[in-house]
Amino acid sequence: MMDVDPVSRQLLSGNEAVALAARHAGVALGVGYPGTPSTEILEYFDALGGRAEWAPNEKVAFEVALGVAFGTAAALVTMKHVGLNVAADPFFTAAYSGVPGPLVVVSADDPGLASSQNEQDNRRYAVAAGVPMLEPSDSQEAYDFTRAALDLSARWHLPVLLRMTTRVCHSKTLVVPRPAESRPTAHFDRDIPGRVMIPAHARPAHRRLRAKLAEIAAWGEDSPLPVLLKGDRSLGIVTSGVTFQHVREAAPEASVLKLGLTYPLPIERIRRFVESVDHGLVIEEGDPYLFEQLRAAGISVDQKPEMFRFGELNVERVRRILSNDASPEPAPKPGKPPALCVGCPHRAVFSALKKLDCVVAGDIGCYTLGALPPFSAMDMQLCMGASIGMGLGLRHVLPEPEARRVVSVIGDSTFLHSGVTGLIEMVYNPPSTGHVVVILDNSTTAMTGLQENPATGRTLGGEPAYQVSLENLVRSLGIENVVVCDPTADAESFEHRLRDALVQNALTVLIARRPCILAMAKKKSKGERKAPSFATADKAAACKSAHDCGSNVPQRLINVVIAGLGGQGVLKASDILADAVVLAGCDVKKAEVHGMSQRGGSVACDVRFGPKVFSPMTPDGEADYLVVLADEEIEHNRSRLRPGGALITPGSLEGLSLPHRRSANVALLGVLSRQLPIDAAAWREAIRRNMKPELLDSNLAAFELGAADKTA
Repeated sequence: MMDVDPVSRQLLSGNEAVALAARHAGVALGVGYPGTPSTEILEYFDALGGRAEWAPNEKVAFEVALGVAFGTAAALVTMKHVGLNVAADPFFTAAYSGVPGPLVVVSADDPGLASSQNEQDNRRYAVAAGVPMLEPSDSQEAYDFTRAALDLSARWHLPVLLRMTTRVCHSKTLVVPRPAESRPTAHFDRDIPGRVMIPAHARPAHRRLRAKLAEIAAWGEDSPLPVLLKGDRSLGIVTSGVTFQHVREAAPEASVLKLGLTYPLPIERIRRFVESVDHGLVIEEGDPYLFEQLRAAGISVDQKPEMFRFGELNVERVRRILSNDASPEPAPKPGKPPALCVGCPHRAVFSALKKLDCVVAGDIGCYTLGALPPFSAMDMQLCMGASIGMGLGLRHVLPEPEARRVVSVIGDSTFLHSGVTGLIEMVYNPPSTGHVVVILDNSTTAMTGLQENPATGRTLGGEPAYQVSLENLVRSLGIENVVVCDPTADAESFEHRLRDALVQNALTVLIARRPCILAMAKKKSKGERKAPSFATADKAAACKSAHDCGSNVPQRLINVVIAGLGGQGVLKASDILADAVVLAGCDVKKAEVHGMSQRGGSVACDVRFGPKVFSPMTPDGEADYLVVLADEEIEHNRSRLRPGGALITPGSLEGLSLPHRRSANVALLGVLSRQLPIDAAAWREAIRRNMKPELLDSNLAAFELGAADKTA
């Protein structure tokens, strides 16, 4: 287990903060299915010494966590927003049964679709299921609200929904943890009427649930979770989540009520706030959830224009809402799209599918990039596991020549998540032309960061586990024509086997097996895994308020944007900068979006620091420094820079002989360091914390090369 000082300030992402809170609060088991932006919660929980597991899908994960809670122990279950769709069945009924032990469900929503197929707003789930919901606005609240959610669950014996969003999950802000606590030993008490949800038991359970929600609503009226900022009474803003941070920066003079418990709402508390101001306005990201709830309660508030329902909110968009500016927003400049990696085993598969002019029903995974040029070889993709069912539907209705072109393509992790039932449908109701399913087995869950799954033979923590044999599983369902091949080693053979399968009336499963080249480099044993290194600030050096900063801390907000292409070390450079800033004693917030953009596509991170920082996102045209790692990304990001701001590009390294070809990101930080009031010792320590030992010396040398003033 990693040693964590319970009183030191730490720079944590929202996901790291949830993991640390779960560890400190005595969570017995964390379980989930990897999905951006939630994935890192369980990975950090495991690195901190907690017990964590990847389940085959979110429904199973929720049921395992529910069993933990039925044993009176504390459980955490994590998933992205669409994962809650998969877990919805037990989620709804668990609100009826209740839980004797605390159970927190993390739903990581993705406004703006950074790595998702929709923008669904899971606040609706809390109301529909009757589950209390908390929404943190930054990493400190992610830590505090995780512990509050566990306490709330323990007090009212209900699951609690912790609704996160991408910018909270993946933004780093300062956190002050609290001392850890222990929980009683798990045990089981029989309660058949309370746990067996037959109609006779469920009817009174529903009444108990509504009574508990009424009690929680009354508690919320006086709870410490809301934040009230008294300002100009001409405008009062009701908000929640990360939008609160944007509002504070965009409307510093307004009165603001930031809600923490967003279901059930403290309606009377909100009513008093709105009545205390001249004009009440709800500013929220996504659906008009709060607005509808308040208007239904007879509270007179206005809402944002419909155009701001789409995508993320930020400081710029909040300013537009406040100024009633509903004019068309400028279209964002397109960046470089992601692509399948060079050497990716999926490339040969999509080349064959394209060559044979197949109609491809695709699925969720990094292989979805096969829909983009140069392959353009995926015709539909909807949700996890849908490829097999969609392909079967097409086979049933298309004329025979066209039906024979239909192929379902699914990854190994996605197949085990929800593709197996599609295969059962295939053998139960086979099309007259048969069907062809290609399982892309790259031995990892690649899209979300190379996690393990039941077919890899390793647990979340990298320990050996039973390895599910995909071919044996498929054959056990009665499918005789099962072929395992390496599409990269023998692309011609794969194409031949695919061509042969398309003309048969049989059911065929081709398992295209070759490990992901990125996963092969990542595979490590449990003992070799490195615990996360969180930046901490000594209390004597850290600024404790806007008026108590060290002399070398800038007295204004400084915005740095670091941009480039996936694989260039943009995230690493931003981590180093943010850690150096913390060590220098500043308040800091770092925002990033990572997902499919890392497959060689455009990537950018914002690092904002100074006496006090609110929004983690730098408004367009307000970056003081723009550091670009790829020349082709300069024009794409130039609009981020303020007039007179400094642009730092690879040209700044011209003439330098770098010690390692991949140290250019750190060398450019050296160039940036010439213009920032951060001590060299803080930079060196930040680099040390973020680099593997074997790469430390070369990156320190690269930093020094960049930091040296060549004109001096």
